[in-house]
Amino acid sequence: MNDSRKAEAIAAARREIARRIARFCTSLSSQEFERLLDRMAHIHWKYDVRPNVDFSFEEDEDFERFLES
Repeated sequence: MNDSRKAEAIAAARREIARRIARFCTSLSSQEFERLLDRMAHIHWKYDVRPNVDFSFEEDEDFERFLES
């Protein structure tokens, strides 16, 4: 997955998470809330989005380069 698609997926997850949890996190400072959102969005990407991405094309190219060298 290229960096722009990863950034888009994380940003979308971050917005959705913020929408869902904002009312429960009113006791957190804005910095704490932002750190929590960052962490939760990255976890969402790592376990929910990334496993569904087909990396076989990129792996095949890497493997071919390995065989050529």
